[in-house]
Amino acid sequence: MKSLLIDVWKRLTPWNRRADVYANDTDNSYPERMDRLINNSVTAKSAAAIMVQYLLGKGYGEANDNLIVNREKNLKLIDFADDVADDLVKQRGVFIHINWNALYQIADFSVIPYEWCRIGRKDSNDYAGKIAVCKEWLHPKRSDIQLIDVFNPRKSVIDAQVEKAGGWEHYKGQVLFINMDSKLIYPLSRIESVANDCDSEAQAAVYKNRLLRKGFYGNTLVVTRPLVGDGLEPGSHALLEAESERERFQQAIKDSLGAENTGGVLCLEMDFAGEKLEDAILIKQIESKIDDELFSYTETSVRENILVAFNNLPAGLVKTNESALFGNSGEAIREMKRTYWENTTKERALLTGIINRLLSRSADFAAIKVEPLKLIEDAAPDNTQ
Repeated sequence: MKSLLIDVWKRLTPWNRRADVYANDTDNSYPERMDRLINNSVTAKSAAAIMVQYLLGKGYGEANDNLIVNREKNLKLIDFADDVADDLVKQRGVFIHINWNALYQIADFSVIPYEWCRIGRKDSNDYAGKIAVCKEWLHPKRSDIQLIDVFNPRKSVIDAQVEKAGGWEHYKGQVLFINMDSKLIYPLSRIESVANDCDSEAQAAVYKNRLLRKGFYGNTLVVTRPLVGDGLEPGSHALLEAESERERFQQAIKDSLGAENTGGVLCLEMDFAGEKLEDAILIKQIESKIDDELFSYTETSVRENILVAFNNLPAGLVKTNESALFGNSGEAIREMKRTYWENTTKERALLTGIINRLLSRSADFAAIKVEPLKLIEDAAPDNTQ
């Protein structure tokens, strides 16, 4: 049991004295690692994209979608929502940078890449007042780390922060941190429980690719008796002539098998017994070593696990092969969409709440409240009775 517990991997958040932050795992690279696992897994990447779409729905209406929430970046509300949804889906957390104006209204907001952000030192009340932002956390320099105050809309707090910064022109604003694992310093990624499955799917593709590109699959093996006899003196005319004859013979073999096989012919010389032609030359096609049944089972298994991690995403919404598209009726597809719309209710409500929370304090959009449009219409009422 002790050995088993030691082998179980756990994400840790130790204090990093060098950077003065809570590290996100022992190597401080957990967000990057999870993001890479998702991007390398075709199922996880597709599932993440679909889940993001279900959080956004059909958007918030054309007028609201095109609201500019950050003029410096020319960032539209729908694009901001997409950035928030992407981090909520993949990392289950998001860092949002907020700038205030002198009237204590939100001037603009945008998402800071999740992997750039770490939590700063906590006080005696277990409150961390700073978010550390750095583009590279592997070997960060103190000069590259920017400290920004944690979100707090109270006027007295903002006044104190502005005064400490040396005026509004030097004020860096605040960072709103949304953590879907409120009991943890940093949330666990959505693929935390299926990280190995994501990696297995990626490695299966790499393994098959290497077999096809660098293995013996599809090659032709040609075995002949020795084409250069023993006893020839090194450097002699006879030896050079024999080796030249060998090269012409091997090239003729390759040419006879077709131009597409030129790089896939292996020539081997060895002694044979007998005098018949079939005893003097052997041509053999090397078969594939890829176990299609084993790979099919493995890929299906890991795909199912990954889809469950993304709020039990129905497989019919992910597969795009022809049989999947036409094997389900239109009503079956609609039912899958309705089911997944319900499965993502919590995350969609969180995303909508974040946006409306920011808009309500905005200088330009305080009167606006958004709600995502459904991806699929409700069933029409039955008027046959």
